[in-house]
Amino acid sequence: MRIRYIHLNNIRSYVNKRIEFPEGSILLSGNIGSGKTSLLLAVDFALFGFRKGNLSGNGLLRKGSDLGFVELSYEVNGKEVVIRRNLKRSALKVSQASGVIEINGIREELGPTELKQKILTLFNYPKESLTRSKALIYNYTVYTPQEEMKAILQGDSEERLNILRRVFGIDKYKRILENLKVLTTKLKDRKKELNLLSSNLEQVVQEKEIKISRFKEINDNLENLKVKFGEIEKIFELKNKELEEIETKNKERDKVINDQRVLNSKLDSSVSLMNRNDSNISNLNGEINNLEAELKSFQSVDSELLNKKISGAEEDIRKLESNNLITNKKIGEIEFLVNRSEELKRDIGSLELCPTCKQDVSETHKKEIYDKEDLELKKSRELYREHKETHDNNLNLINELKETLEELRKDRGRIEVYLAKKNSFDDKTNYLRNILEEQKRLKIEISELNSTKLGYDRLLENFLDYGSEIEKKKIEINEIVSVKGNLNSEIFASEREREMIRERINELNFEISEKEKFKGNVVKYSEMISFLDTDFSGLMATIEKQIMKKVHSDFDSIFKEWFGVLIDSEDLEIGLDYSFTPVIRQNGYDIDYDHLSGGERTAAALSYRLALNHIINTIMSDINTKDILILDEPTDGFSSEQVDKLRIVLESLKAEQIIIVSHDPKIESFVDNVIKFEKKEGESFVY
Repeated sequence: MRIRYIHLNNIRSYVNKRIEFPEGSILLSGNIGSGKTSLLLAVDFALFGFRKGNLSGNGLLRKGSDLGFVELSYEVNGKEVVIRRNLKRSALKVSQASGVIEINGIREELGPTELKQKILTLFNYPKESLTRSKALIYNYTVYTPQEEMKAILQGDSEERLNILRRVFGIDKYKRILENLKVLTTKLKDRKKELNLLSSNLEQVVQEKEIKISRFKEINDNLENLKVKFGEIEKIFELKNKELEEIETKNKERDKVINDQRVLNSKLDSSVSLMNRNDSNISNLNGEINNLEAELKSFQSVDSELLNKKISGAEEDIRKLESNNLITNKKIGEIEFLVNRSEELKRDIGSLELCPTCKQDVSETHKKEIYDKEDLELKKSRELYREHKETHDNNLNLINELKETLEELRKDRGRIEVYLAKKNSFDDKTNYLRNILEEQKRLKIEISELNSTKLGYDRLLENFLDYGSEIEKKKIEINEIVSVKGNLNSEIFASEREREMIRERINELNFEISEKEKFKGNVVKYSEMISFLDTDFSGLMATIEKQIMKKVHSDFDSIFKEWFGVLIDSEDLEIGLDYSFTPVIRQNGYDIDYDHLSGGERTAAALSYRLALNHIINTIMSDINTKDILILDEPTDGFSSEQVDKLRIVLESLKAEQIIIVSHDPKIESFVDNVIKFEKKEGESFVY
């Protein structure tokens, strides 16, 4: 891994700054509080996000800012990666918004947790190496704050050992042993359960033998019952056949009786009809004779001519009445003219002035009008007389025609009565003829029916009444059916019991098989528990011990080597005990870590840090962060000679990129690049 640049926007003391990182060794130089540590925290945040107790939103987002981000660009395992994490302030807290990761130019927007998993994959870190508060592999191979390393050296030995187990990946053996205890406990519980499940095997076997014995007994009984049922079935079929034969004969007798009953009914009906016909014949003869006498007395009339006369009279009456209507209208008009003339004569006699011209009306003029109106009156009265005479003549003719029409209609009514009687005569004559024909047919039919009746009587003399015998057969069959039902019930009950026993035997076979398996598994579980409790647990403990012994040996050797480079003192010796706690001896006496000088404590912490880095990178050879190292204030408390010795250390390290945080200007003389930091009015600047 090699960092290319970092861009900070509203992060702690940075407003908006992009910082490039070259290859080789880099010194981040500046006074305390100038922004160096903020830069390293921003790198940590870009990679892993928030971590409880170490990195929080309130500690990163610049005071007074609502939004901010960190964008980090680096190379890892041949890939160019740019990751950006965003911060957003709300009323309650500062939280992470969705971020972006770009790998070889391909951008992807992800949530904070997804980004973290992506980084772990790129670094090839085991997922369990990132806890809620620490990025263990990163902290102990790439960047560890100096104070945190000193805290490890001075912390509880058991806690230190557990942390180092996790960092080295050796804690899996401890987890195996812990899980082994849980597993063996569960196996022992299962063994007890299997013992309990197989405890009554003998009782189940005994029950199976009893069921098999009962199964055989039921089988034998079923064979006997089926033999009896077969015999009863044969008797039942024989009795049914006998009953069918008797019922067939009885049905033939019943059919003859029924046919005879139908024949008697038909004979009675024919005799009754013949008697009714005799009575009808007598009545019809009388009615026909009366009609014949009446028809002879009727004088023949041409009905067609009569209808023509009636139609002609009706048409003449209609025309005369129509003419009278016209005449009456004309008479009314003449009466109007006469009344108007008489009224004019009356009016003109008393008229002095003309109502139109207002001149005097002379007597001469009045006379002219009188004469004119008299002439008109005379003509009108003559015309009135003529029309009145015509009207009266027409009225007389109408009355005469109506009398004639009435007589003609009476004649037509007499003809209609004649025709009705003639039709009745013809109908009765035809009906009489049909009845006489039917009487002949009935005589023949009655004779034939009487003959057939005699045949039925003779036939019935040869049939017996099988009613009582049929009832007797039915009683016998019902008794057989009852016996069959009882046998069938016994067979069904036996078969049902046999089936239930068969099912129970199958269940018992399965139960015996399972219990035998349980019993066999008890032995297997005993062997497994013995193996895990003794052999396997001992093996895991031995493996862990041997690995820890090898790690301790290598760690101790490298720790001594680096400390010897930094501290050149024959009186002071340093090493590690088996809890990886530094053991310090001076002039042959053990002394406490706190009794060392500041430079010696820094040298011990740096040596421990570098040895830890080497061991982890060796054990976890496939992680992708071995080419970068960040050292935080590695020379704190060093003398000038010790700072010079740091040059030897840096030259011995094989990392492609080493970032050193220090305010010691002497380091500038032996690093490849220097980035200077300065804070002005609360804002960090880079030169």
